[in-house]
Amino acid sequence: MKAVILAAGKGTRLEPVTSTRSKPMIPLANKPLLEWTVENLIHIVDEIVLVVRKDQQDIIEHFSGTLKIKFVYQDEPRGTGHALLCCEKEIDSRFILLNGDEMIPRSDIETLSKKTELQLSVFYVENPKKYGVLKIEGNKIKKIDEKSETPQSNIVSAGLYLLDKRIFNYLKKIKPSARNELELTDGLNLMFADGIVVEPFSLSQWVTITHPWDYLDAQKLILDQTGTQIGRNVKIRPGAFIEEPVAIGDGAVLGPNCFIRKYSVIGKNCRIGNAVEIKNSIIMDNSYVSHLSYVGDSIVGKDCNIGAGCIIANLLLDDKKTIKVKIRDDVIDSGKRKLGAIIGDNVKFGVNVTIMPGRMIWPNMMIPPCTLIANDIKQQPVIDLEKRVL
Repeated sequence: MKAVILAAGKGTRLEPVTSTRSKPMIPLANKPLLEWTVENLIHIVDEIVLVVRKDQQDIIEHFSGTLKIKFVYQDEPRGTGHALLCCEKEIDSRFILLNGDEMIPRSDIETLSKKTELQLSVFYVENPKKYGVLKIEGNKIKKIDEKSETPQSNIVSAGLYLLDKRIFNYLKKIKPSARNELELTDGLNLMFADGIVVEPFSLSQWVTITHPWDYLDAQKLILDQTGTQIGRNVKIRPGAFIEEPVAIGDGAVLGPNCFIRKYSVIGKNCRIGNAVEIKNSIIMDNSYVSHLSYVGDSIVGKDCNIGAGCIIANLLLDDKKTIKVKIRDDVIDSGKRKLGAIIGDNVKFGVNVTIMPGRMIWPNMMIPPCTLIANDIKQQPVIDLEKRVL
């Protein structure tokens, strides 16, 4: 059996962390999300067909030479249906299909691979409007209603499939959607309408990466499954306290007197200084968090320097409210009461900077000392010396 992973999406809703890398290459527990997916598949299938764009050199270089992996290139981003069509020549029987931006337990993939009928994974969510809602009769899927304003249930399509070659015939019949893309969902609905039996398969856990804060949820799932991971040549200085599970990368230095709270990940060669607290965050490789700083529920890119006394706030003054974040031109409710900052690569902070909850900072910014960051920063700021508010 083969598996196909669709990993060619651009991930614009995940900026600024995807401004400098492909979205499946965000590190979770110090390994790219896509690597966790490959590891979950490698002992189940004979070959993994990885669909990417030719400009995704981070994926291509990372997985080139990896046993069982074959690249298929999507010439332009024309949707999930088109991405799968690019694989038609590689598929000769039943196959597993996954999206490259989802985290699904290995045990679920193994169970699905042994089913006799075709399968489509399902999951219960509180807000089904964001997903494809399923109409199920008996043990047979009849339709996927994509992003309905009036969903008929809370059971949604969850991005793991067991299919066969017949799907390609249906994908060739569909027309571009309103986004001018060929949608996998449309091909599946044609299959269902023809009476082909596809059964719902319930997942035990599922995280799909739609917005940056979803990476924190995926990381929690990984750490719950794998436990604490401490790399080589890590220095844990006196007074450092670690609350498990966490992951600490090779060559990291912690402390003295720092607090690494559970579900935090510290990348390779990072430095966490005196009296620093890190809570439920991703600190990528080669980043420094200097003394007397707090980082909560945040993502910090690689090669960043957070100056002494910086505070990344993760909770509103009215702590019952959820935090809203600007994604492209829309303001999105994250649904989270606690959410800190999303910081791109190579951002440098002066001392005593305060960042308000849910703010985003694009790569390569230099943040002046003693400033309050109340808005997203996409270009190098010019500080108002009197107000010191960005």
